[in-house]
Amino acid sequence: MFSRLSPKQHRIVFNKDGHFVVRACPGSGKTLTVAARLAYRMQVWSLKHQGIAALSFTNVAWEEIKKKLENDFYTTCRYPHFLGTIDSFINQYIFLPFGHLFMNCVSRPVLVGEPHGHWSGPPFYEQYFDKVSLDISGFLIKTAPIQSVPVPLIKNGLETKHVTNLIKMKQKYWGKGFTTQDDANYIAMKLLEKYPDIARAIGFRFPEFIIDEAQDTSEIQMKIIDLLLEKEIKQIMIVGDPDQAIFEWRQANPKLFEDKYNVWENNSEVLNENWRSSQLICNCSHPLS
Repeated sequence: MFSRLSPKQHRIVFNKDGHFVVRACPGSGKTLTVAARLAYRMQVWSLKHQGIAALSFTNVAWEEIKKKLENDFYTTCRYPHFLGTIDSFINQYIFLPFGHLFMNCVSRPVLVGEPHGHWSGPPFYEQYFDKVSLDISGFLIKTAPIQSVPVPLIKNGLETKHVTNLIKMKQKYWGKGFTTQDDANYIAMKLLEKYPDIARAIGFRFPEFIIDEAQDTSEIQMKIIDLLLEKEIKQIMIVGDPDQAIFEWRQANPKLFEDKYNVWENNSEVLNENWRSSQLICNCSHPLS
């Protein structure tokens, strides 16, 4: 079942412990390695109600891991483990159960806007509810193309009156229970900061994490991971390649992945063998990279 693994992949799957990064070049068998690690860890898992959280950035990515599990390792990811996107994990275990504590709404929050559905608010500021959010420091940012939010947020180096009005609009709808996915991530981060017992409970429920496509995480998503790491998480494998970051337009910051590699370098691995291209193609492209 694991016979296809290279020596480097074999070491990552069977011999790595603690906190470590896998830096994987294109064609190096990253998805196979992630699926193999997850399959092996589930195979030897002994805890009944605590599991592994295997997260990736997009539906396409986690579904590819699921396919590898089924086709290459003849297994599936089921309770007590979790396989899905980072956002879906944040929603299920942090934001939806506890978001009301931050939003001051009386009912379970409702996610609106892409990818959860269409938002249609009355003019003027309400129409931009799903196109703005807050960054890691609480400053208002545009989360849609600039032309979708024509009002200026900064003028002559200072915030405009639109910022105050947009934040008030945000808070009004949060009080009614509505948020976008970007809001949900920000609120989840604030919840973990304010209520460390939530982070502790999640760390107890999932003492091991595997995070795929980590080069596409935002500052807020990485901060959430860091807040969880401060609690009960015993093992974490972060996998990615900063050169393959494609979601910087959605606040992704590949430098965060590089920073993790630098901090954990002594326990990390590099997958630099290309199994997708011929040796001639690799020889030609190597000087360019």
